[in-house]
Amino acid sequence: MTPLAGYICIFSRCNMRDILSIEIPEIKTPTITMVRREVDFSRLKQLILEFATSIDFDLSYQNFLLELATITDVYSPPKGIAYILSMDNNTIGCVGIQILNPGVSVVKRLFIRSDFKAPHFGKQLLKVAIDWASQKGMRKLLMDSSDIMHCVSKLCKDEGFFEVANFSDDNVSNQKCYEMRLTPKSVLNLQAAS
Repeated sequence: MTPLAGYICIFSRCNMRDILSIEIPEIKTPTITMVRREVDFSRLKQLILEFATSIDFDLSYQNFLLELATITDVYSPPKGIAYILSMDNNTIGCVGIQILNPGVSVVKRLFIRSDFKAPHFGKQLLKVAIDWASQKGMRKLLMDSSDIMHCVSKLCKDEGFFEVANFSDDNVSNQKCYEMRLTPKSVLNLQAAS
């Protein structure tokens, strides 16, 4: 008997009313929202604070307190952007992108709350950052992480980043830096049109 025939036999013994009353669980999909409103910046700030307390080193070398105090400026155009990942009214994680100079941006504060650790959440946020940078005409996307942030290093490598020398003025011994070369979307669109 084929597996399908088994299902037919099972269902043929059921009352149609029983079949129709079976509750199928709703498939929950996360949403990624660009941070624009004050309430979103408040959620972003909370996530970044959680990020800072979840790691085992001091972020003061990155002007962390100044970043928090000026969060609406740091993660708003033209300097950058941020996204929040949510599901079922739960804020799950975030990612920020800052423009360093023309053609170069850096991924900042990629963070997923420990209650929601799943590789695909970080991957979704990183892909949004890559897409945003590409759409904005960036040619390089940079990211740094610490030796203790193994999942970030793995994610960078899995998504096509390669390890580079430290790109910032911080001389942190356990820092790893990554770069991805991008083909800006505007260039791709022009090439496709010709």
